[in-house]
Amino acid sequence: MPPRKQITKEQIIEKAYELVSIHGFHNLSARILASEMGCSTQPIYISFQNMNELKDCLAKKAIDAMMLYILAYKKENYAPVLSKILGYVQFASEEKYLYQLIFSSKIMDLDKTKNEVMKSDELEQDMLIYAHGIIMMKIYGTLLVDWQEIKKMIIKVYEKLSV
Repeated sequence: MPPRKQITKEQIIEKAYELVSIHGFHNLSARILASEMGCSTQPIYISFQNMNELKDCLAKKAIDAMMLYILAYKKENYAPVLSKILGYVQFASEEKYLYQLIFSSKIMDLDKTKNEVMKSDELEQDMLIYAHGIIMMKIYGTLLVDWQEIKKMIIKVYEKLSV
């Protein structure tokens, strides 16, 4: 009898993360994940008590990816606050399902984001709230403009608030 294939918790998280980034967490089930991994659901339920525990692990991974993206975003010569806000909005635009996962998991805390990423003065807080509103409107289809227009909007508000 051939040895059984060992599926690690890390492998499950990686495959689930890949699937969530493409299809969203709402379309992920243990059965779909197992099928994609070529195994039964048993390794998933051995590694995680339930799908909510997996969701929390995926949200933490997505938060780390988002923070790295924001901190690395330097497309042009913008002020640090503006650069971080643009990175935040662009991450949400490019990774819609990961962003939704982050905020639906209740792990993400806007105050924590503000303190860790933005270092939290009043302008930065106002910009983060404004950006979050744009993201929500864009994700749910109520803001029908492209990235260039969104970028102009953010820059305009930043310039007015930073006076």
